[in-house]
Amino acid sequence: MSVKIRIKSCELNFVREKLVAPFGFKGRYLNELWQTVVRIGSQNFYAACPAVESVLWSDAAVFAENSPAASSAMMMMVTNRALKMLEGTEITSPDKTITELLPELCKYAESVCSRKVAETFVLNSLVGIDYALWSLYAKENSITSFDGIIPDYCKAALSAHHKKLAHIPLISYTVTREQLKALLDRGTAILKIKIGKSMGDSLSKEEDMRSMLEWDKARLSEIHSLAKEYSTDLTKSGNILYYLDANGRYDTKERLCSLLEHALKIGALDRIALLEEPFAEDNKVYVGDLNITVNADESAHSLADVKERIHLGYNAVALKPIAKTMSVSFRMAEAIHESGGQCLCADLTVNPLLVEWNKQFAARTAVLSDMKTGCLEVNGHQNYINWESMKSLLPEGLSCPPEENGVFTLNDDFYSNSGLLFEKNGYDNIFIK
Repeated sequence: MSVKIRIKSCELNFVREKLVAPFGFKGRYLNELWQTVVRIGSQNFYAACPAVESVLWSDAAVFAENSPAASSAMMMMVTNRALKMLEGTEITSPDKTITELLPELCKYAESVCSRKVAETFVLNSLVGIDYALWSLYAKENSITSFDGIIPDYCKAALSAHHKKLAHIPLISYTVTREQLKALLDRGTAILKIKIGKSMGDSLSKEEDMRSMLEWDKARLSEIHSLAKEYSTDLTKSGNILYYLDANGRYDTKERLCSLLEHALKIGALDRIALLEEPFAEDNKVYVGDLNITVNADESAHSLADVKERIHLGYNAVALKPIAKTMSVSFRMAEAIHESGGQCLCADLTVNPLLVEWNKQFAARTAVLSDMKTGCLEVNGHQNYINWESMKSLLPEGLSCPPEENGVFTLNDDFYSNSGLLFEKNGYDNIFIK
């Protein structure tokens, strides 16, 4: 039985990290990402963990109604509220604690943002807290490996131990042909391609949707014209695969089908391994008849959401332990495993420490049906100005190596040293007075 952990102290700080270039998705752009950092103390240990706030990803309406800095500050207020709720309490398991915090925090977030907010917004605010609690849980229960913290209900879903993970780079709106070629030359086997670009606020919705569709068709043609010249031994077909991410931008199934018909016309349809989040969360259209693997991301906040998406024909889920908390991701992985569906670990342009947490999760999930090995999206090194200095904040003895020949190699040390994630890291120094 797990020991009770008394939360004695909670602290909060943040760092603003600039991006190399404007990062576009959901029709808008980011120039920086706030890294909130929490330090939580139990009766015997401390744990400092960062999180990456992405208001645009988690609730685009909040982002649209406020300046980027103001929307990030709002999310940080939710994090602070959660820390106040935790201080002085006793916990036995982090996943249960996160579940208990959510209802009140959702109400609080609505008061802060002056509108109804997506549950993903609140989960994003809890990521640092979640990892800190899991770190304390490991320390207080003398657990030294990631395998040791996986709940019993999720062990079957996270039973793999891959020897390598195919690296999934992000192809945002602004990635050039030369940059794409450099990625393919390095051995990339699967590309995550952002679609759904907005053509401007001055257009009517219908004009924007028509223009978006034509831009998406042209973008897919441009990428396919280059990628089709490459081959890989990491996919079953030997072809470079595409992972299209619409971030909920499409409004109708007919418009989406037009994109897929274009993909068929240019010979790219059978290369689309995943089509992510084509419609807005409240658009309950059935997608099981599209003859393509459609996966959920922002619309899957909880176990109940995953089950609803499966009913709507979604047969894959983008797990984001680094964006929706590891606690919720354990439950999601369990649900998609029981349904016979697929999952993968996607990025949120996170820092190197969260990449390592995400890598531990991805190393244990099953292989996608079109792949020969596990895979993991990582794009922080493509987008942060200070990526190299951020790597210096990893726990001593833990590195964040770049992929080689399109893969991250996972040797015995990777699994045996997973306990280093529970040890002191450079973010702890932010709180030294």
